[in-house]
Amino acid sequence: MGSKILVVFKVFPAGPDEVSAVKEGVKAVKAGEFKDMKAEPLAFGLEIIKVAYLIPDKTDGAMEALEQAVRNVKGVNQVDFSWANTQID
Repeated sequence: MGSKILVVFKVFPAGPDEVSAVKEGVKAVKAGEFKDMKAEPLAFGLEIIKVAYLIPDKTDGAMEALEQAVRNVKGVNQVDFSWANTQID
């Protein structure tokens, strides 16, 4: 029986024209297993995208690698860690 960590980030697109591309880009991140995404309106057509991934619990550097991969998505302005929770298989 293994465990994984469910990690949620708040992703801020660079502008309203980038929202669709960022949504597609965060789904394609391979550093974690994509689980869910929810967009929340912010202002002036801009949205915050909350995105959830599963990563292995006992892998050193997995969280940092995932965060960096999300930051590298084209059109992303800022990524903030939101929360994490251990999931048991």
